[in-house]
Amino acid sequence: MTEQRYLAGGQEFFYPHAGDPPAPESTKLLLLTRGGICTTGTWNNNWCMGWLPLPKRNMIKEDKFKC
Repeated sequence: MTEQRYLAGGQEFFYPHAGDPPAPESTKLLLLTRGGICTTGTWNNNWCMGWLPLPKRNMIKEDKFKC
């Protein structure tokens, strides 16, 4: 069996139920479900417990990748 690895750090999820700012309406975000799964979508109070803005792409570095 292989060891499951992950990298965490940097920004943290916002938890509106714990007093953090509410999620922006009608905006695609990273969502943390009540089951601890990270997914993308729009905020839903019924099954989301945290949200985080999507990461910003660096188009300059991406252009360097294209040959």
